[in-house]
Amino acid sequence: MIMVKQTRRQFLTLCAAGLCGACCTAVAQGDSKEADFTFAAINDPHIKDEPSTALIERAVKQINADSRIGMTLILGDMATVGAKVELELARGALDKLARPWHALPGNHDVFMRDEDINANYTAVFGPTHWFLEHHGWAFIGFDSCEGVKSDVTVAEAELTWLREQAARVTPEQPVALFCHHPLNPNTASYRIRNADTILDIFKDRALQIAAAGHYHGNQVEEPVDTLFTTTACCSSTRGNFDKTEARGYRLFHVKGNTVKTEFVEVPLEAKEA
Repeated sequence: MIMVKQTRRQFLTLCAAGLCGACCTAVAQGDSKEADFTFAAINDPHIKDEPSTALIERAVKQINADSRIGMTLILGDMATVGAKVELELARGALDKLARPWHALPGNHDVFMRDEDINANYTAVFGPTHWFLEHHGWAFIGFDSCEGVKSDVTVAEAELTWLREQAARVTPEQPVALFCHHPLNPNTASYRIRNADTILDIFKDRALQIAAAGHYHGNQVEEPVDTLFTTTACCSSTRGNFDKTEARGYRLFHVKGNTVKTEFVEVPLEAKEA
């Protein structure tokens, strides 16, 4: 375990990460006002037909069996080409989650043949961004998509919305930021082109977590005060960009003044009874 020098808001603790290894970062003292909690994040199921829902349904069963998990976030690319039938199949699988969940769109969830490219998504999943409070934290999910592009610049209208959400948060309240495309400063690829502008919106807020999907691979980065992550895809129709085989989801454990994260594998093939 490596200790990094304490900053204005926190110190960081780095733990070695294996396939299911954990990393942890410190939350500002006094920021966590309520009970310890755990939440899950899934990204990139890329559903295209009924058989391709099997893996996400196994993930749902694992999450339901883990009583620590109070909420699940879906960080985009539920579908393959943004077709409504794909999104409905994904929704059907996710509706089996026993506890609350919230979704965000990815670039494979938009449908470019419609005048409103988000019409299919919003019809099935609702708003493309949201703000919620969870155990004293501000959870902010925003739409990072620019059509079907992989390399994106977040729209000015979405930046305006993010500024409005940041204004709702006190400087001491822990913030977790979620989107589809990576914000990680050193991501292997696909970093949002105006990521620094987005992060600057929260420079006077206690931004503790910035979690994304899109890059199908496990990346954990902890520069200064914020834990940045991407996660391997939870898909049987796509592979990981980092060439690893494991599919799964990510857990975030908030305990006292620390946040720990771990990757949880979901088997590609169902285990025989």
